[in-house]
Amino acid sequence: MGYLRPVPEQTGPGAPPPERPEPRPEPTPAARPEQATVSRSLPDGSAEVLRDDGVLVPVPSPAVGAGGWRALRPGQRVTLRRDAAGRVVALLRPV
Repeated sequence: MGYLRPVPEQTGPGAPPPERPEPRPEPTPAARPEQATVSRSLPDGSAEVLRDDGVLVPVPSPAVGAGGWRALRPGQRVTLRRDAAGRVVALLRPV
């Protein structure tokens, strides 16, 4: 088979613009993975992490425990998982 050329009446200055696909909706906070670096681990089991965009995020101790961590070190890379309301529910190993 050879190269298919566009139909002449569909191209040119007076032709309608090409159809574009519908834009994809923004992913919900729960669906969007967030990479971060541990800033500090607190004595109560909670932590603070610094997202890659520079925002400091508090992580409650249940979220740290949900990731299976025994200990966190400053500088350690992690992935945040959030619920539909945007709360951090798990601190996971980086992907």
